[in-house]
Amino acid sequence: MEKRTKKKEGSRTMSKFWLAVLVIYSVAFLSNRQLFWNSLEATGQTLLKILPIILFVFAIMILSNLFLTPERIKKHFSHEAGIKGWLYAMLFGILIAGPSYILYPMLKEMKAGGLRTGYLTAFLYNRNVKIPFIPVMIYYFGWQYTIVVTGLIIIFSIISGIIMERIIN
Repeated sequence: MEKRTKKKEGSRTMSKFWLAVLVIYSVAFLSNRQLFWNSLEATGQTLLKILPIILFVFAIMILSNLFLTPERIKKHFSHEAGIKGWLYAMLFGILIAGPSYILYPMLKEMKAGGLRTGYLTAFLYNRNVKIPFIPVMIYYFGWQYTIVVTGLIIIFSIISGIIMERIIN
């Protein structure tokens, strides 16, 4: 029942958003047609610029959701995984879509099953690399900034994982 309520709220929010967009464009059309056509053209140009990146991101997300099941993730997070465990923690943290709080019960179970604190930390840290937002970051900040920030998040996820293991263990 709670899921349905959240879905309805999300649906209402999106409806309100699109209604607001429609009202703004209607007011622009009625009051200043040049502004309307300029804004419509700018919107179209922006969408065309980021469309290839968005399509690439959707392809990655579809593939990750098809192949990265919780069972597969558990298998690769074993306590003795070594460097592969760090790589999997980073990769899965980046690729798994959806809100983190949904993953917490699974992560708790994995932690009880022997998941290293460092892997857990790296996984959660890399949740900050949001694949759907990468096209937007590239558009607003450029490739160089996006690559550097993403690289720093990944590097510091390992450092934070090591520190957490020393503090917790």
